[in-house]
Amino acid sequence: MFALLLILTGCCHLWSWTAESAAISGPVAVTVPVPILKSVAEQQSDGSYFFNYQAADGSYREEVGIVRRSDPKADDDHDNDELEVSGIYHYIDDFGQTVEVSYTADKHGFLPHVRRIPINKVSH
Repeated sequence: MFALLLILTGCCHLWSWTAESAAISGPVAVTVPVPILKSVAEQQSDGSYFFNYQAADGSYREEVGIVRRSDPKADDDHDNDELEVSGIYHYIDDFGQTVEVSYTADKHGFLPHVRRIPINKVSH
């Protein structure tokens, strides 16, 4: 379970990079804070959690983490508990196209599914 948490923490750090921190060279961009329109976070006593947020730039993220007891009869032994995570996020890329990523992560690894939503062309 520790390895899964370590992987998820690393992924969260990757998702939170700004464009300027990922740039290797070029002009320095001015970072403008994006207002958060909605934010919800809940933590359960067993370690399960839920959160989501929606930002003014069109980005959105939602994630659910569920702790599964490997042995429901063992009250005090949490060493073998497993965390199952699922979520979705989307954002608008530099070309105005919506990129949507849904993912799951469990003892078998991290599995993302990426979908690009085409831009609706308006004809004149």
